[in-house]
Amino acid sequence: MNKMLLPMLSLLLIFLLLLVVNDLTARTFNNDFETGDLTDWEKTGTAFDFQPTWGDNPTARNRGQPSQHQGDWWLGLAERYQGPDKGADLGQSPGDMQLNDAGAVAPDYPQGTLTSIKFTIVGDTMNFLMGGGTRPWGTAEPCCVNLVIDEEVVRSATGDNNESMTRKEWDVSDLKGQMAQVVVIDQSSGGWGHPNFDDIHQADSSGNIPWAQVTAVEAQGKLAVSWAQMKKFYK
Repeated sequence: MNKMLLPMLSLLLIFLLLLVVNDLTARTFNNDFETGDLTDWEKTGTAFDFQPTWGDNPTARNRGQPSQHQGDWWLGLAERYQGPDKGADLGQSPGDMQLNDAGAVAPDYPQGTLTSIKFTIVGDTMNFLMGGGTRPWGTAEPCCVNLVIDEEVVRSATGDNNESMTRKEWDVSDLKGQMAQVVVIDQSSGGWGHPNFDDIHQADSSGNIPWAQVTAVEAQGKLAVSWAQMKKFYK
């Protein structure tokens, strides 16, 4: 009896371990910034030092262009308010905007980039919320969101010179199976020199594909997360 019990317990342990691995790989991409931080993204420069922002900051200053963000948090590169907890501790108030080195209000002043972790393209399309300036990739001072594969920009989008974000979409059907990254670009300090961005998804004919399914494709039998990706769940 004991000889039979041991293999059964071993199989049960393996099964439970696989469940844990699947659970971890199902939670590896902060696609909508609802962690309240930049987990799963790597920044350069200073534009993202006070990101993500919390709430409808443009409306808080009577801008007349509501952010139309998803959830509580989003990337608003003109904004400098990080919510009722962290923001309050830092002396920030709803409606606050970015500052220049002299401490004057300068919403377009900071510059930088924000690059996501790598993920597999499994959908036919990618959709996301986008606002801010119309400064395309390939121009002198781009403010945009790029899809990058092997360091090559394969898709790009900008806002429409409006703080209000709208849903935009890329056709990525020809890129299936490739590893990609999303890069948010702010390389302008001029007028409308900032992007707004939130809530990116892959989709097929049935709708948005859960990121759990995307990361499960990446795992392919091995743990596909790092401590940096896990820390938001295991602090």
